[in-house]
Amino acid sequence: TLVEDQPALLLALSSRTRHLILTVPSINPIAFAIVPMLRLGAAAALTFAFGWYYGDRGSDWVERTLEGQRPATLRWIETGMDKAGSVVVLLMPGSNIVCALAGYRRMNPIRFAVLAAIGLGGRLAIIWFAAQPFESELESVQSWISKYQWRLTIALLVLVVAQSFLQASRQAKADERAAAEAEAAERQAAIDDAAEERAALDAGHDPWPPPER
Repeated sequence: TLVEDQPALLLALSSRTRHLILTVPSINPIAFAIVPMLRLGAAAALTFAFGWYYGDRGSDWVERTLEGQRPATLRWIETGMDKAGSVVVLLMPGSNIVCALAGYRRMNPIRFAVLAAIGLGGRLAIIWFAAQPFESELESVQSWISKYQWRLTIALLVLVVAQSFLQASRQAKADERAAAEAEAAERQAAIDDAAEERAALDAGHDPWPPPER
């Protein structure tokens, strides 16, 4: 498996925290420091540039997608970026949302790069040294993954398909609900217009007076 035989390749493909922890017993410290730093740094730079150049359109898209109901976590991050953006970038340099918001808020690119590099380096160092006492346990986990990798792959595939189906089902229901609400609003508007016209006729006034010449 990649986690045992090609840990550097695994981290180049995905530097998630679980992958960082699992590869500690099978990777040398230099590769552990360089590969995730480049991988996560590239993602941070890309999302920062996205926020910088497409911030307004991206924010509008988020608003439309969430229908104005922004998750509490997103609101917390936005508040943190407004009050102490440098601290948030330093503590959460691997968050795409944080990096995009930093670009959207027009944080100085050099300042962002320095903060992100320090944050990523600190995160990697903490994971490396924290995982050292559990090296034997992590090796056991690696062996277990190697033994059941195909079963795990099939299980994860089924899980992904199920999640996709549920998400599509929820989206379809949301679309149907939105269409029904729009139709109900149109019917109510038609009823209100008819009521206004009838009231005007009862009062002896033309509801649609001719335009002035």
